[in-house]
Amino acid sequence: MRKIALVNQKGGCGKTTTAINLASFLADEGKKVLLIDLDPQGHAGLGLGAKGDEAEKTIYEVLLGELPISEAILTLEDTLDIILSDVVLSAFEQVMAGARGREYKLTQSLVDIENNYDYLIIDSPPSVGLLTFNGLVAAEEAIIPVDASSFSLHGLGNLLDTIQIIEEKVNHQLSIKILATNIDRRTNFCKGFVETFKARFPNNCFKTIIKTSTKLREAASHGKAIADYDKQCPSFHDYQNLAKEILNEEVEMRAKGFTLGSILEVEGLLKPPEREIMFNLEAPDSAIVEIAGDFNEWVPESLHLKESEGRTLWHKTISLRPGNYEYKYLIDGRWSSDPANDKTVEDPYGGVNSIIYV
Repeated sequence: MRKIALVNQKGGCGKTTTAINLASFLADEGKKVLLIDLDPQGHAGLGLGAKGDEAEKTIYEVLLGELPISEAILTLEDTLDIILSDVVLSAFEQVMAGARGREYKLTQSLVDIENNYDYLIIDSPPSVGLLTFNGLVAAEEAIIPVDASSFSLHGLGNLLDTIQIIEEKVNHQLSIKILATNIDRRTNFCKGFVETFKARFPNNCFKTIIKTSTKLREAASHGKAIADYDKQCPSFHDYQNLAKEILNEEVEMRAKGFTLGSILEVEGLLKPPEREIMFNLEAPDSAIVEIAGDFNEWVPESLHLKESEGRTLWHKTISLRPGNYEYKYLIDGRWSSDPANDKTVEDPYGGVNSIIYV
């Protein structure tokens, strides 16, 4: 999966517009694309007709580890999926304050679906904070949309410094490309602006320039990518050309790419694989048999009945990561340790819990 983050701490530079339309054009080229909205404003979803404030499952729950990323994915088209955000995501930085590995929450969540997509497009918020940090750590490429203003050039230098810090911390290099947006080629100012930043960053600029367009704003207000709104306007061809530029770099960028697991392994944050553990208990077939333990927050779960060599056995298979787990059976409302397991520890109530080492 090729992973691209759209970043710029300055608002109004076409970052979300680029994320929406790039994802759409790549999907139209037959690539399987996942667009993740990391902006609490939720504009990427709105721009494609999906309202984050109406979504039950968003990127916020995924980043907190409350929800597998696969359950938050919303399919928009055959080859285009999205994960929405809403204003609650604004609390992420405060909730994660001081948490170990907080910069890697997005990377950790993506490991399980890394092979399900050709492209990941991340729309970052207009700030350089923890959410943007998460997006850049998970990405291998950063596209910086820059509109024609002196503030943009000043902010670009600060953003490049931030990216350098991230590269040093995570120990991987981001491929950085600058995209000129909202350009009015009729004005000398815009022409001079484009010439200035191409001279300043000769090896890091897209050939494509996104010209200013009312149609782009109209398309977003209708919840559509420009390809689904007006194929005759110049912006359609601009974003089509941008997608082609990115596709033409595919072989080169895939050779440079990294696996998400490699980052987590270096940081000691890669989750070890789970093992399937079979729990068995002999009990009457008329009994109600459940199991509870550290692995399910001590919420009893039912076991299944089976016959084995004339014995009535109750069983359940549970996937566990390496570690130590305490557990007990609940038989007809009465707690019991595992009679087949002689490893026990005292519980807080004067009894004993069985313990298993995985």
